[in-house]
Amino acid sequence: MQKLKQKFGSIYSEDEARFLVPWQKIRQQVLSPIARLLAYLGISADLLSYLSVALSIAFCVLAPVNFTIAFWLLIASIICDGLDGVEARLKGVATARGSFTDAFCDQMAVAFIMAGMVWRGSVHPVLAILFVYVYTALVTLLIFHTMLHVSSRWIVRPSRMLFYAAIALLFFFHVNVLNYLLLVYLLALPLLIVSFWRLRKVF
Repeated sequence: MQKLKQKFGSIYSEDEARFLVPWQKIRQQVLSPIARLLAYLGISADLLSYLSVALSIAFCVLAPVNFTIAFWLLIASIICDGLDGVEARLKGVATARGSFTDAFCDQMAVAFIMAGMVWRGSVHPVLAILFVYVYTALVTLLIFHTMLHVSSRWIVRPSRMLFYAAIALLFFFHVNVLNYLLLVYLLALPLLIVSFWRLRKVF
């Protein structure tokens, strides 16, 4: 178990890391004051991860009936998601357990937010199911890539942040491009096969 903990690290693919690691450093600098305040108040990184899920559940429930309140709950969920890792690194307690918790909570939040948009009628259910499946599967496989030291080159996940940006576009300008975006994300399906075959060779 200890060896597994040591191997569990970033779930970024090699290509994702080129863009997301620098962004992570910028986010660390910008959000550190807020994270420091939260740490002072006794709010842990894990609690922020759990709170992100709770807010996404609230979004799911409220999206069909009050999209305005739901949208700002979504923003709060995204902020919590952005702060958990920042606080953990700031306190020097970034662990495999915390990374696993963060990754799991991220998948939960994505699923509930997508469910809320389907319930609201803004996203086609089939596209929603395919997106959640592809995104979750790629995250899971990337964890195996990291732990087994298998190349993850060319494997890039559909961006959930771009999906959230599309929700913001719908909220502020009443322009719905969500289904078009999810159709583009279907291009990630072959990446599952690539990842599977690379990992399969290890066993």
